[in-house]
Amino acid sequence: MFFEGGSWHNRMQVAFSAYIASSRSLPTNKKLIIDKTRTNIGNAYSTSNGIFTAPVDGMYAFHWTMTVLKGYHSIIRLQVNGSNKADMYAFARNYPNHYSPSQSYVTELKKGDQVNLYNSGSSGYVYGSYSTFTGYRL
Repeated sequence: MFFEGGSWHNRMQVAFSAYIASSRSLPTNKKLIIDKTRTNIGNAYSTSNGIFTAPVDGMYAFHWTMTVLKGYHSIIRLQVNGSNKADMYAFARNYPNHYSPSQSYVTELKKGDQVNLYNSGSSGYVYGSYSTFTGYRL
C-alpha cells in the first residue's frame, strides 16, 4: 500500500517474462502458448494455456519478440478478451538466418481481462528462448 493524494492505494505487483522453451513451428490461426517463465510475480500468466489474466484493475504494458527462421513469416497479434489489439509482422525473407521483430502495447485492463498472443499468419518457425512475451502492471 502507498499514500497518494490523501488516500491509501493497493499497488499489487504484477509482472511476467515468458519464453518459448524449444524451437518449433507455430500453429496457424491459433493462440500461442509461450511455455516457460523466468518471472511470474502475481502468478497471472499461465504456461499451460498462454493466457495472462489481470488480477487487478490497472494499466498494463506488454512486449513480445519472435525470432523467425529465414524463409518463414508470421503475423503475431496481441489479443485482449479475444479482440485483436496490436500486430507484429515477422518476415525473414531477406535476412541471412533469422529475423527478430518486436512489438509493444499499453492498455487499461479490468480484473479478469485476458491477454494472449495469436498467430494469424502462416506457420512460422521460431527459435526457442529468443521468442518472448512479457507483461507488467504500471
